[in-house]
Order: sequence, then C-alpha cells, then structure tokens
Amino acid sequence: MRIALILVSFAFVACGGSSSGPTEAPITMTASGLSTSAVTIPSGGRVHFFNMDSVDHQISSQSCADLDTPMLAPGTDSLRPMMTGPLSCTFGDTVTSRAVFNGSVTVNAPGSTDGGAGY
Repeated sequence: MRIALILVSFAFVACGGSSSGPTEAPITMTASGLSTSAVTIPSGGRVHFFNMDSVDHQISSQSCADLDTPMLAPGTDSLRPMMTGPLSCTFGDTVTSRAVFNGSVTVNAPGSTDGGAGY
C-alpha cells in the first residue's frame, strides 16, 4: 500500500500537480500593443516576452533590471530570469515609446498563496 501511495505522489508531481515550480507569464507584443499590460507571478516566476509585431521592440525597466530584454526582432522572444518577490515593477518599450507598450509585473512574496492569477 505504501508503494502505491508513493508512486501516485510521484505521478502527481510529474504531471504538473505541484504548484511549487516556476511559473511563466507570457506577454505578446503586436502592432496594437501588449497582450496584457499587467501580470502577477509567484516568487520564482518568470516573464516571457514575444515579439509578434513587424517591428523591433526592446523592453526596459527602471525598477526591475531583470525585465530588460535585448533588441527583439519580429518573431523572436526573451524569457527573463526568475524573479524573487515581493516586487512591483513597471516597464516600457524603448524603441517605440508608445503607451500601449507600457506594463507592470507584480511578484508575490515567497510562500504567498496567490500563485499569480494576473495572466
């Protein structure tokens, strides 16, 4: 019986049943702006920027350098490093400077029960 319980526990974790792993919040850039302008992630989560526009973009943040991306050509992406909260960050596109490319990322404190429902 113990072996069965252990195997079930391993299967649950292997299938994504654990919420303790890093979380990735996707943000897509198109000609009309960001897919979402505000995301909340758990501590240890990451933000993933996708450039689906026909022009270059480069994300920069004065409050959280971990959000800074290299120049993103059309069709490219940038997965940012894991972020440890609590943090409240803002960012924008240094190439276009249009308000539709401004956004924010909230990183919850470690151990927070809010796993990041903002994306």
